[in-house]
Amino acid sequence: MTELADDRVLIVEDEEPILAGLVELFAGQGFAPDSAVDGVMALERLAANEYRLVILDLMIPRIDGLEVLRRRRAEGDYTPFLILTAKGAEEDVVAGLEAGADDYVTKPFGIKELVARAKGLLRRSTQEPETLRCIHVGEVTIDSDLLRVSWSGGELRLTAREGALLSYLASRRHRVVTREELLVDVWGYRDGGVRTRTVDVHVQQLRAKLAVVPGGADFIRTVRGRGYRFEPDLR
Repeated sequence: MTELADDRVLIVEDEEPILAGLVELFAGQGFAPDSAVDGVMALERLAANEYRLVILDLMIPRIDGLEVLRRRRAEGDYTPFLILTAKGAEEDVVAGLEAGADDYVTKPFGIKELVARAKGLLRRSTQEPETLRCIHVGEVTIDSDLLRVSWSGGELRLTAREGALLSYLASRRHRVVTREELLVDVWGYRDGGVRTRTVDVHVQQLRAKLAVVPGGADFIRTVRGRGYRFEPDLR
């Protein structure tokens, strides 16, 4: 039987000083942090408990973080995963997002940025009422509660971040949504002017993922110098 705590967070990190600091940080933010120092221990923790959030370093021993993420997604675990990756390792970011990560932070990271990203992921379940939860585009249904895109003969699973991003854009389909808005309202930053490519990377990965959906390649349009717009008509 699994345990469930509304404020339970799993932190997977093999560097003991960093792990101890993260545990202390999240405990101070009102969470109940649990920890693991390698991939085997992480999988054991995830099989035995349920968490609101997993903070996962990719470079961990025994089983690497990417494989941990892939296995959990393959088993139908769609808990939000925030991955930690080395600075400048963009290929790791892309691989992590393709494997189902919801967001990433590069090392060395700032405490404020990490907490903002974590809280941004946890805000998905308490988004403002105007955000659409179930979207119909022709034969395609986008359900941001179930984190699923479905159509006749096919289905695609979304991460928590992808579901929040799509529903936010669709709810504002009458206008262009700026990167700054997305950083504040979807990622949880207090300051949307922070310099980061996280929005662009996520949109790029989401577009690639939606390419298998009928008409999905045209769901999100880039408006140069301004931001993004959800293109199709809803019904």
